[in-house]
Order: sequence, then structure tokens, then C-alpha cells
Amino acid sequence: MGRRRVWTWVIILLFLSAGLGAAQERELFAPERLQGGPWLIRAEKLTYNAATHIYTALGRVEIRQGDRRLTADWVQVNEVTKIARMRGNVVLVLGEDIFSGEEGEFNLATRTGEMKGARLFLQRNHFQVKSSLIRKTGDNTYYAEKSTVTTCDADLPVWSFKAQKLSVTLDGYASTKDTVLKLAGLPVLYLPFAVLPVKTERQTGILMPQYGQHRAGGTVIEVPFYWAINNQADATLYQTMLTNRGYMQGGELRYRGHQDAGITVRGYILSDGSGEAPVATRYWVAGMTNKPLGHDWEFRGTLDKVSDINYLKDFNFGYMGLNRYSRELLSDYGRNLEQEDVTTRVSTGMIARNFSWGNVTAFGRYYQRLRSTDPQPVNRLPGISLNTLTLPLGKTPFRIGLDSSYTYFYQDQGLAGDRVDLHPQLHLIGQPLPGASFNGRIGFRETLFRVDEHTTTSPQDTYQSRQLYDAKVSLASSWVKDYGRSAESSSFYRHLVRPEVTYWNIPRFDPVRLPYFDPYDYGWVVRANRNLPVRSGDDPIGGVNAVTYGITNHLLRRGLNPQGQALVAEKFWLRLTQSVFFNTTSLGLDGTPQYHHRFSDFLGEMEFYPFRQVVTGVDIGVSPYKEGFNRTNIRVTFLDSRRRHLLSVGYLYVKNFAKQINVSTYLNLFKSVKTWVTYSNTFQTNNKLERQYGLVIQRQCWGIVLSYTDRPDDQRIGVSFFLPGLGERLRKGPGQFTDKETRSE
Repeated sequence: MGRRRVWTWVIILLFLSAGLGAAQERELFAPERLQGGPWLIRAEKLTYNAATHIYTALGRVEIRQGDRRLTADWVQVNEVTKIARMRGNVVLVLGEDIFSGEEGEFNLATRTGEMKGARLFLQRNHFQVKSSLIRKTGDNTYYAEKSTVTTCDADLPVWSFKAQKLSVTLDGYASTKDTVLKLAGLPVLYLPFAVLPVKTERQTGILMPQYGQHRAGGTVIEVPFYWAINNQADATLYQTMLTNRGYMQGGELRYRGHQDAGITVRGYILSDGSGEAPVATRYWVAGMTNKPLGHDWEFRGTLDKVSDINYLKDFNFGYMGLNRYSRELLSDYGRNLEQEDVTTRVSTGMIARNFSWGNVTAFGRYYQRLRSTDPQPVNRLPGISLNTLTLPLGKTPFRIGLDSSYTYFYQDQGLAGDRVDLHPQLHLIGQPLPGASFNGRIGFRETLFRVDEHTTTSPQDTYQSRQLYDAKVSLASSWVKDYGRSAESSSFYRHLVRPEVTYWNIPRFDPVRLPYFDPYDYGWVVRANRNLPVRSGDDPIGGVNAVTYGITNHLLRRGLNPQGQALVAEKFWLRLTQSVFFNTTSLGLDGTPQYHHRFSDFLGEMEFYPFRQVVTGVDIGVSPYKEGFNRTNIRVTFLDSRRRHLLSVGYLYVKNFAKQINVSTYLNLFKSVKTWVTYSNTFQTNNKLERQYGLVIQRQCWGIVLSYTDRPDDQRIGVSFFLPGLGERLRKGPGQFTDKETRSE
């Protein structure tokens, strides 16, 4: 009986203790409602003095409102003033941000207060502020005096700012006055005023300076300033000092609008004081734009104009370099600029629309010749083309198509005139035998020329014309066999073999009597390719009479992805082709005959994907006339995207024309050390074209990039520092219009 009473009291005490624990969470200021919702308080011991209207909480105190949470060892809350006084391990959590200290006061109504022995940590970019007193002056603002700012976690940070006065705006900036930059605790730079980024969005500020040593330019220091104009536009000013050449000023403007509309334009100007420049005032302006025009029309433009032939070679480094800028444009617009060694720069404009039956395009193209010994380029403006798909011809088995264009050609000084090109075609596609496919095409090409301005070397007739027919007949078959396929197996291999034979016939014409508006009006073969077989995609014109035969092999693997969906991947591809010519010459791009053998080289093309990370490719051309290998192109690429390793090796050989090896590698050696090497060498002249070596050292709150470039005409050393969480956050592209903004217009 006594034991039963003891257990009864134990159960009662357990229920009472549970009830008391649950009673320790109370709603403050009820029934009054504050902005942001009710404040709730919980503690190990909670008392309320009705006379003073004060709550006193002890032991693991927590006060919360939404995602705001305030914890401490001891808290007093005045119900009248709404002020909470806190002591011991005080922590205020605001979403991902933490405001902590030894003791402080916090107004629960205005959500402002101050903390002594305080530390402010902003998770979004690891921004940290330490001070003897930090005031929270608003929902998103703080103020401190005699504070230390850094993104480093160490007690002695690698870098920090010691600021007499500091103002912080979340998702904005931290502005400081009387600031000293310290490296490893040692003062190195005094700044009367500084602005640091506190948010992950784009923002105005100074980008990380870059330092370099160049044989041609001397010491180079680049200090860019970035201006986030609004959500759709930004601008960057590039201040660059080159000790051997002078001061260079650059600028860039970027804009992003509706439906992937955008424009990027960048320019530089320099008064070159080296005495070695071809012109005194040197400049470069380049950019791209994409602009939807409505009703599925789209405009695309490219601008590329430079002061002299050596500019892009002399200044292809750092922020101002062509290589870096061209990669950015390729990422944003899907196309890039011509490489630095191209001595004819190209600016283009195009308006196009795709229809269900074909395409209409209006275009213009302007060339800037940089080397006076190069042929005078012929610009094109205006131009318009109309190209259709192969459309059914009534209920017959035939299909028709049309390729047509009009172009006005002109030189800055010289030849000018019009060209109209009409190329209707009749197609017949069928299956004459089981397992065999037939594709026949015959076309007639009428090209009319009118010359407005003649040169001494051009034909003197005002009007010229060219009539050509073209015929192409192909017969192909496909054989398929599966390996490892069964009702129980979800993965198997498929081998596909496609033999094909094609006959081409296009009559020869006399190109000399035509104006030299377009090289493809004169021919289609370059000298290095004269013994290659004629293949689909070559688009030959004039003097073609050949049969091409070949066989293509595909090895495909079918499997399932982790989601159980069918996934088909190509593991191996091989094509062997050869042509038999019934003539001895083809028309070259300059109009001169290009002699070739009756039997072309055997051309083998292969790609092999042994693993997901490895791609290999080989192209080999072998002469049947005991000339041996006429060409070889070998490519091996290893890419481990998870570990960020890259190795690419390529070797190109074209007999009497090219013998070159290219190697590039990027290795993520350790967590904080990365390196890259690129190497190019031509054995044709036994010259090293370019070598690049780079090393990236990145720690938790700082990083350095070291690079060395060795070229035949220059050696360059580059050094740039970056601070993760600060400098790298500045250079983000402008955004797009939101759906809400689009609907409001």
C-alpha cells in the first residue's frame, strides 16, 4: 500500500513539472500587437512583477518573433517600455545573421538596441564586425565605433579594417571613416573613407586591382570601378597605368532587358608614349547586342573596331584583354570576337525571323583591314536572304526548296555593286529497296552581277551573269544490331552501320570574268584541302564531278538514369570516306585551279568516349599514292567536373602546311591550391607560340592569382588579389525584368 502511494506522488509530481515547464513560455504584451507578430518568451525560471510590469527570466532564456530569436542567461523585459535588458551569452539571431555580445538592451517594439563586447556576423558573405559597442539602429542598419571588420575567422586575421566609425546596411554597404587596412595585424594603408559590400547582389564599388609586369608595357596596374546603375544596367570604368606607354582609360556598359534582350559595349583609349606604336592615339571598341523585335523577329549585332594592327596583341591581358572579354561575350551572347591574330576585324548586324516554311534574314557586314598588304575587303550592306525548307510539291513524291539572296557589296575605296542569287531545287526522297534510302537533288543557280564602281583589275563590264546547274544523288542503307538486350535487361548496346555513296556534278565556269565580291563566287577549295573527299556540308560550287563513298559506325549504349528514365549515350563513332574525281582540278577560293589526284585521300574520322570524363578524337588522311599521311588531327580531353580537373592535348598535322601541338591543363591540386598550364608549339617553324603558367592560392578569406605568359614577342607576369565575400561579389551581371515588371509595362 505504501509503495502504491509513493508511485502515485511520483506520477503527480511528473505531471506538475511538465505543466510548470509548459507554463514558462508566455506571450509578451498581450493583447497588444506589435509589428512583426507576437513576442514569445521561454526560460527555466520566469517571474512577473505586477507592480513594476517587469518580467524576469533566468536560465536558457529565449525570446522569439518569427525568424528573430534572442537568447541569454538573464533577461528583464519592461512591459511598458518594451525594452529587454540582457546579460550573459547574449545572442540575437536574425535569419542567417547573428548579433552577439556580453550584455545589452533591445527594444522589442522598434527592434533596435545595443550590445557591449559585441560581434556582428553576416552569413551571406561571411562579413564580421567586432567592437566594444555596436548599436542596431534599425531593421537593417548597424553603427559601431572603434571596430574591426574582416571576413577571416582567425583570432589574428590575415586582413582587416580598423575603423573609427562604421555604418552597416544589410543587403547594402558598410561605410567607414578613418580606416586603416591591416595585414596580419600590421597597418599598411590609411583610408579616410571606404565602402565595403555587405550583400550578395551586384553593387557599386572598386573591383580587385591587378598588377602585372610586361616586356612591352612595363609595370601595369589596373584599378576598375564598378557602378550598379539599376537592376538591368551597370557600368565599369577601367583605370590602367602602363609605365612604358602611359595612362589608359576604359569603360564598359551592359544592359539586360525583356526576353533575353541585352547590350554590352566596351572601349579603351590611350595616348601611347612608348615611341614604338604605329599611331599615337590607340583605341579599341567592341561589343554585342541581342534584341527581340516582336512577332518572332530578332536583331543581333557585333561591333569590333581597333586603332592599329598591334593593339590587340600589345594589350591582350588583364581586364582589358581580348581573350577575357571574348569569353564573357560567348557566355552572354553565344558568339565571340575574332582572335587577336586576325588582321581583318568584323562588325555585323542581322535581323532575322524563322517561319514554319523557312527563314528571312536582313544583314550587313563591315570589315576593317589592319594590314595594308592584305586584300581590300568587300563590305556588305544591305543584304537580304530568303531560304525555304524542302516543301512538298502537291501530291507528287517531289519536294521543292529555294535559296536566294540580294547583297550590295562595296569597298571603302574601290569595287562596288550588286549581286542577286537565285537557287531553286527539286528533291526526290524515296526507298527503292527494303533497307535502302534514296535522296536526289537537282538545282539551277542564276547569279546576276551589276558593278557600280570598277577597279583597274576588275572586269569592266557593268553587268555579268552566271548560270549553273547542280546535281546530287545519294544511296544509303542502315544496319542495326543490339547486344545484351533482353526482356529483363534495361541497358544494352546498339551497333549501327550506315554505308553511303553520293554522286556530285556541278559544271565549271570562268571566274575571272566576274567581279570579286565574294571569294565563294570564285571557288570553294583551299589549297591545303584539295585532296580531301567531297562531303556533305562542303557546299561545293563549280567544277565538281565526283563520287564519294563511305561507311559510318555508331556504337550506342542505352541505360537508365537515377530517376529511372531512358538514357542513350554514344560510346564510339567512326566514319571512313573517299572520293573518286572525274576531273583533275577544283576551283580555289582565288579562282585558280587546284590540282588533285583522281582518288582522294582515305579520310578516317573517329571519336571515342570510354568514360564519362574522357573524350578522344582522331582524324587521319592517308594518300593512296604512296605519299603516306597527309593529315592528322588527334584530340584527347579529360574533364572531371566534380574535382575540377582538366587535361586537353591536341596535335595537328597537315603536310607542308601545319605541324602543331596544343596542351592545356587545369588541376585542383588541394583545397586551396589550383594551377593551370597552356602550351602551344609549331614544329613547322620550330617556334614556341605561347606558354602560360598560373597558380591560384585561395584561403578562407583571401586569395592570390599568379600568372606568367611567354610569347615570341612578349613576356608577361600577372598578380591579382581577391577577397572571397567582398571583391568577387561586385562583378555580377545585370538581371532580367521580372514577370511583375513585364506585366506593368
